[in-house]
Amino acid sequence: MQNEERHIDAILLTKFIAGEASKEEQLQVIEWLEADQANQAAFDQLEESWVMSGRLDPQPLPVDVPDAWGMLNSRIDSYEQKEKSLMRFIRPAIYVAASIIVAVLLFNISRDEQSTFTPISVENLSHGQKTDTLPDGSIVTLNAGSRLVYLSKSDDMHRRMTLEGEAFFDVVRDTLRPFVIKAGMGGVRVLGTSFNVKITNTTDVTVDVESGLVELFYPVVNSSDTLRLELNPGERGQLSHQSSQLKSQQSSSSSFFWLDNTLIFKNKPLQDVFEVLEQCYHVQINCDDNNILLTNLSTTFKNKELNEVLDVIAATFDIAYQQQGKTYRIYRP
Repeated sequence: MQNEERHIDAILLTKFIAGEASKEEQLQVIEWLEADQANQAAFDQLEESWVMSGRLDPQPLPVDVPDAWGMLNSRIDSYEQKEKSLMRFIRPAIYVAASIIVAVLLFNISRDEQSTFTPISVENLSHGQKTDTLPDGSIVTLNAGSRLVYLSKSDDMHRRMTLEGEAFFDVVRDTLRPFVIKAGMGGVRVLGTSFNVKITNTTDVTVDVESGLVELFYPVVNSSDTLRLELNPGERGQLSHQSSQLKSQQSSSSSFFWLDNTLIFKNKPLQDVFEVLEQCYHVQINCDDNNILLTNLSTTFKNKELNEVLDVIAATFDIAYQQQGKTYRIYRP
């Protein structure tokens, strides 16, 4: 602990995490992070705590410092029993992180008076898409009814924001500044990639990765543990409020439909195809013929209306459909 304190203090790291450090102070923190892996571990823990502290313009929060220290000490004791050698490096980092967390919460009390910038809120009130360029050059496209809050200061050393609804991000790579999104009950962390984030029921989170590597994480309530799930291109990560668990699976054909109106099916049973069409076009499709449902389809649809899609499927497999309002019946004539 004394070694870290000779290089940097909690107040400076607090200013750094809040985006209010000077250029010289920013360089000082970066050098400290690169000097020791334990320093980076401490900062990573602080970063997650900051994400869970609230929006980018947090209000002062009551803190039970003895309980916080008790929780950290319990975690330290648990790690010592499992991996004593590892704790020689991580334990100092945990204490540094704990002191920084307390300092951050205290710092929030006065930051409104000292701050020279305010968060920007971008909201898509239309029925289409809305694209915005973030201060670091990253591109975000918001789906209808979605909202993103981020800092307006272009030279801010951190890339943190809060998302409500659904958005597609094309993130500029920056190894010194991870891109962190507070989403629902969890968060998303990347360096540079493209991916889709969707929040449902205000807390559940779904992430679909188009390129790069994405981490979906969930700081467990009433615990010091953080669940993490790394996702590769073509994978979907889900965080459910009901189960409080992370799980991964293959991305759906409809993952990016709202963005590019494209559907790609590769050897998919028509049963799965119909489910995707229901999600994308907000209709109900009924079919009781298993021979039809188990037939596989491989094709791509671009900017097609539902009737155009069904016309192609019907002609391909010699089947027919009837429409009544938003309900479709599939059958063999």
